Amino acid sequence: MRTSSAAGASSRSGKDFSDLTGEEKAKVSRLAELTDQFVAADKYVFVTPMWNFSFPPIMKAYIDSICTAGKTFRYTENGPVGLLTNKKALHIQARGGMYSEGPAAAMEMGHKYIGIIMSFFGVPSFEGLFVEGHNQFPDKAQQIKEDAIRRAQELAKSF
Repeated sequence: MRTSSAAGASSRSGKDFSDLTGEEKAKVSRLAELTDQFVAADKYVFVTPMWNFSFPPIMKAYIDSICTAGKTFRYTENGPVGLLTNKKALHIQARGGMYSEGPAAAMEMGHKYIGIIMSFFGVPSFEGLFVEGHNQFPDKAQQIKEDAIRRAQELAKSF
């Protein structure tokens, strides 16, 4: 978990922000900007394909960039506590096979991971919408997509 932020804070390496190179300052500032943008939002929608039972690595890099002590969570005597307690999150994922139930359900890691992170951040409402099975059942692909659109429309009413 990242504990550094821009201007005046020290980095994990112990350097003061003013002692960083221009390139290092730009990177730390960008991480702070991404975290501030995330914290400012009321709702989050993550849209990913399933890649190797999870999601693309760029999503993991983004999540890592916003895990910032003092902004998305804080440390207490009883362990970390999430700070985003008035937010909602939705994860929409396309999966060629069936992973929400059945024998492959235990292999799905992307939605589980995002759910764990949202819980860690204190987000009380996290839902998933999965468009799955269209590769496994190509004869049902159109119906699968239409059903997902209907579910998305229903979710949008309460999201």
